[in-house]
Amino acid sequence: MPEDARDRLAAATAELMAARGYEGLTITAIVDRAGVDRAEFDRRYDDLQDCVLKTYWYFSEEFNTRISAAYEAGESWRDGFRTAAYAAARYIRDNPDVVRFGTVEMFGAGLMAQAYRQSHLQQLVDLIDAGRQELDDPDSVGRGVAEATFGSIYERIVKEIQGGRGTGHAESFVPDLMYIAMRPYLGHERAREELSIPPPPE
Repeated sequence: MPEDARDRLAAATAELMAARGYEGLTITAIVDRAGVDRAEFDRRYDDLQDCVLKTYWYFSEEFNTRISAAYEAGESWRDGFRTAAYAAARYIRDNPDVVRFGTVEMFGAGLMAQAYRQSHLQQLVDLIDAGRQELDDPDSVGRGVAEATFGSIYERIVKEIQGGRGTGHAESFVPDLMYIAMRPYLGHERAREELSIPPPPE
């Protein structure tokens, strides 16, 4: 269990919501799981929904920081995107409760939760949309292509989680998802190369 009260509250919120859904979440359960008193909760959050939203943003920032660092380490858009994809898959593999909380259970947390989720996901769409710079005419492909591509990838992840397979094998479907992401910008033949490129070392 993390030592800092904020970390413990965030972890407790994600774990409980992953297990019970938003409707089954209570402040009492969160503080009990986190091992803090109600006063500590009240100092940090206005109410239960505020706790859920701030927890989502807390983990989203952690995720985005890790993915951005991996992306920036690449020598090209394609290499950076692949490194980021595997960093994302490994985060998904290692944080099943956080991932279920953020990708599945947030759908039941109200309209504001959807706004938070969309804001976070647009940052990931940006990484795909950068592929337009690989084209002779970047303006020949609109941002909608990146949004549709990301939608396909996100849907695959959600289906895997909802289907009961969990997140432990997340790395195994990176090559297929890389093909989906590369094809609009690099073409079928170059995108197919992703199906046989080994993952980077951890």
